[in-house]
Amino acid sequence: MDPNALFALSYGLYMISARDGARHSGMINNTLTQQTASPLQVSVTLQKTGFTHELIRANGRFAASVLSESAVFPLFQHFGFQSGRDAEKFDGSFPWAEDAQGLPYLTQMACARFSCLVTRTADLGTHTWFLAEVLDAQRLLPESPLTYADYHAHIKPRPQQALPAAAGKSRWRCKICGHEVEIEGDVLPPDYVCPLCKHGALDFERVV
Repeated sequence: MDPNALFALSYGLYMISARDGARHSGMINNTLTQQTASPLQVSVTLQKTGFTHELIRANGRFAASVLSESAVFPLFQHFGFQSGRDAEKFDGSFPWAEDAQGLPYLTQMACARFSCLVTRTADLGTHTWFLAEVLDAQRLLPESPLTYADYHAHIKPRPQQALPAAAGKSRWRCKICGHEVEIEGDVLPPDYVCPLCKHGALDFERVV
């Protein structure tokens, strides 16, 4: 199977955020989808290990900021390459506000926002699928939404020339965030997970 085929699937990029009491968190995601129009329902699929997933399970609500073409790579580093368990995502690094539910959303580099109430979940093994009723929606900026293809073509930094791997080792690069790792042997373990963006071994390529 060629994992590069997955990059031909084009979809948007979003910042999914949640709150439980005084705790806030947000993460970059690409699975937000409208399911029905009346009532207006959307769904999102989140990895179970994420702190945002934990807050949504606890509070049953989430907000979604639709990232726009003006988004910059530091936004992805801030919300996608660190955990809300270790860092306060909404520390003022990027402008944000709260909706009527007290959920945080981006006020810049996002062209729309949604406030959502979870109505149904499904266990997908490593991920949870959340179906939610849209309580509120707002167009924020007159910008086009950012697609996954645009992120790879225009926002993610080009990889630098890599150093050769040491004898008996191989070097691998994450195609999502650019993180590189050097391992013993020629095969990246199938259960390897990128320490930055949390993507698995299928999203790595060998650096030659």
